[in-house]
Amino acid sequence: MSPALTNFLFEAANFLVLAAVLGWLLFKPVRRALDAEQARHAQETEAARHLREEAEVLAREARAEREAAGREREARRREMLASARNEALQAAEASKRAQVAERQRMEKELQDWRDASASELVDTVGRIAAESVRRLLSAFDGPALDLALVRAACAELDSVPVEARGAALVESARPLDARSRTLLEEALGGGVHERVVGELGAGVRVTTPAGQVDATAVAVARQAARSVNRVRDAHGVSLEGG
Repeated sequence: MSPALTNFLFEAANFLVLAAVLGWLLFKPVRRALDAEQARHAQETEAARHLREEAEVLAREARAEREAAGREREARRREMLASARNEALQAAEASKRAQVAERQRMEKELQDWRDASASELVDTVGRIAAESVRRLLSAFDGPALDLALVRAACAELDSVPVEARGAALVESARPLDARSRTLLEEALGGGVHERVVGELGAGVRVTTPAGQVDATAVAVARQAARSVNRVRDAHGVSLEGG
């Protein structure tokens, strides 16, 4: 074997031994360092993934909270608007009711005033009518008026039962004349019980057990006043100016 080949083989053997020794001494620490670096990188990657997932969860929760807060604000806004509309409607309705009540009160006061005025007017007219009739009858006071009122009394006595006429009392402002007495005796079917009552004025007042027939000037005046009142009661709207 030549020296060159021997030298080559020896150097190759030395290289292999050196490589084996270096591999045994250096490869394992480097491998461990590489494995450690890879593990650290994997941990950092996993931690970053967890952080990213947590960030996404937090972002979703924040977005959900914002959406919920927005919905709540919108609901509260709508509720406040509805409450404001209801309050406005209630205020308008209350104002309308108050206006209606005030108008009704004023109409009632006006109607009461009209009723009072109409009643007072009719009462005054009745008194004036009664006084006018009384004065008119007083102006025509005399035998002719007395006789006319006696005839009216006799006509009313026709409605009195015959059995109740005999005990009649005849009152007049002055003693009866012969013609009046005769008419009354015929109507009453017998004698006449007379009594003079000065304030009666013209005419006679006949009292029987069945009732009274008043054909005096005072009664005619009262009847005129009652007639006016009956007209008022029957035509109240017209008298009230309605």
